[in-house]
Amino acid sequence: SKLANNASGQLEWEDYFFHLIFPEDKRDLSIWPKTPSYYTEVTSDYARRLRVLASKILEVLSLELGLEEGRLEKEVGGMEELLLQMKINYYPKCPQPELALGVEAHT
Repeated sequence: SKLANNASGQLEWEDYFFHLIFPEDKRDLSIWPKTPSYYTEVTSDYARRLRVLASKILEVLSLELGLEEGRLEKEVGGMEELLLQMKINYYPKCPQPELALGVEAHT
């Protein structure tokens, strides 16, 4: 859980689960949810597909920036070094909503 003041003085009122999903050999499956029973299978499939998408995006960006193909992927350490993490947010009912914010703005 995160109960921290943001720049406006409001509390961020959220629970979350944040975990590494790729590469597979660096995951800690002992902290992954056991229910639903298909969570590991579905999340693993999502991670593999996300890795492929990330590679394609880096390839297109490299070419459009006038760099050699694969340059950006190389600069991030290659796909084996790229860490993909997932954060699942839950916003429980707040007893004093006027004092809280679900999560602060992202930039």
